[in-house]
Amino acid sequence: MTVVFPNGLPLLLIKKEGRFYGISNKCAHMACGMEAGVLKEYVLQCPCHDWKYDIRTGAFLDATEIKIPVYELKVSEGNIYLNMEE
Repeated sequence: MTVVFPNGLPLLLIKKEGRFYGISNKCAHMACGMEAGVLKEYVLQCPCHDWKYDIRTGAFLDATEIKIPVYELKVSEGNIYLNMEE
């Protein structure tokens, strides 16, 4: 997991089983940085208050209506491209 800042946006870049995921680096609870969180399978646990998110959808597992942003990524010729359009 690596934190990057495309256009100033705090994004956590995660490589899992050969695929890249881009997820907000701010927990929905108190905007805690997620980079020190624990990743198990596709679940990222916030290091501050243990909120757990699916890195594929951004959904908070205890209340899936709560989500943090996830971003579509594309890898081409060794570069990673991020779709920041809503």
